[in-house]
Amino acid sequence: MIFFVNKSMGRGNSGVEHAQFYRAARFREKNIPFKLIFTDRLPQLHQHMKEWHIAESEVIGIYDYLLSDDPDNYLHEGEQYTHDYYEEVLWDTTSTQRIVKRQATGNYTETVQRRKQYLKEKNVYHIEDDRVILENGERRISWHYRREGSHDRRATNIRVDNFRGKHYLFTTFEELLAFFFLELQRRFEDNVYIIDRGVENEEALIRMKQQGAPLKIVAVVHAQHFITWDGGHPLWNNYYQYMFDNFNDIDLVIVATQLQRQAMISQLTTIGVANVSQKINVIPVGGVSVNVVPKIWDGTTAKFVTASRLHPEKHIIHIIQAVSQLRLNGMPATLAIYGAGGEENQLTEYIKSLNLEPFIQLKGLSQNIVQDMKVYDVFVSASYSEGFGLTYIEAISNAMPIATYANLYGAQELVHEGVNGHLAMFSHKKADESANVKQLAEAMGHVFEHYNALSVGAANVAKRFDNKTIADQWQKAMVKLL
Repeated sequence: MIFFVNKSMGRGNSGVEHAQFYRAARFREKNIPFKLIFTDRLPQLHQHMKEWHIAESEVIGIYDYLLSDDPDNYLHEGEQYTHDYYEEVLWDTTSTQRIVKRQATGNYTETVQRRKQYLKEKNVYHIEDDRVILENGERRISWHYRREGSHDRRATNIRVDNFRGKHYLFTTFEELLAFFFLELQRRFEDNVYIIDRGVENEEALIRMKQQGAPLKIVAVVHAQHFITWDGGHPLWNNYYQYMFDNFNDIDLVIVATQLQRQAMISQLTTIGVANVSQKINVIPVGGVSVNVVPKIWDGTTAKFVTASRLHPEKHIIHIIQAVSQLRLNGMPATLAIYGAGGEENQLTEYIKSLNLEPFIQLKGLSQNIVQDMKVYDVFVSASYSEGFGLTYIEAISNAMPIATYANLYGAQELVHEGVNGHLAMFSHKKADESANVKQLAEAMGHVFEHYNALSVGAANVAKRFDNKTIADQWQKAMVKLL
């Protein structure tokens, strides 16, 4: 079995989850069996699966499995008894949540007991989860949290009662995770684990392989993997440090761009790692399903669109500032922002402060961004780093020119200066943000100086990312491993 290993998914997802959804579609086209693995506690998982059109038979959730009435059937057919989600909260006399009871969308209930602690040094009360109990009839999983340091907390003394008629105790979540993956090894054959997220997942699987388990590991790199050189040694992105430390145990590494592959090969070769080129493959995380027809700008309003999580690292506020500059310079520019996240309220207030509500709108999440983009002219990104940038491909599939910061690796691979868009140079320094925004605004404005030609360029770039070709690449990679 081929497993796509992740921690979670939800209503609003990052590029990692969307890359998994895209890969799943290509596997379905090739009739390659797969399972999505989720190892976080996700009480609304099945609701979100429906929203993203993922079948029950395509998912294994660690807690759904360990609480299942029929674990073997669950592994192959998925959850047969889903529920509507709801929760009840018990408040104390100080209006503090003390017990939260939830009906999960899977076939179990969840009880969370919370503790209230006075922090003398901060002169505040701190409320946090203390004990968690998941129950399905006589089947039960429970643990409590211990705090390590001021921010980190860990599940400990994890009891799993009546799983396949036996009772288990795990000191740490890592032990539970190892047990879960060992269960998958016992129940499936010819296993390939495509790891998309979760260092703890990677550690458990690599340790199993080192102990002799017959499995293959594919590591997918979704972001910039390298930080800098320090005394002749590479400093890796923390999320990929364990992969590089155990590179010999990885059977295949997937990156989304040729630029990242070349950089990774060069860096590993420099520190003496041999035979890396055959292990590192390029497979894009997004593609185009139809013939792309170039657009023609009507010469009136400049309609910009962006789509991402509304988080600080996406620098949505830079795009708002750039649109404001364009409008002050006389361009009738508008902006639609698709996505959700922690910055939503802040962005709403900022748009109001500039009196730009008629021209800049938060559109919320899109379940079909390719379709929703069609009514706009130009896609804009202000991210400083993109491993690929799936939304770039979604824009290209609409023959949309792109204005973006020249980030590694997505923008520099997918946006060719003066061909299908314009790249804005930028600095990572906080003090240079105003200059960055000015550069971005100029790139956005330049698009309309030769819009129709850039749209033709986007249509030509799209030919490199045909879904059928990408499906063939995944099939070839899996055949090679198996």
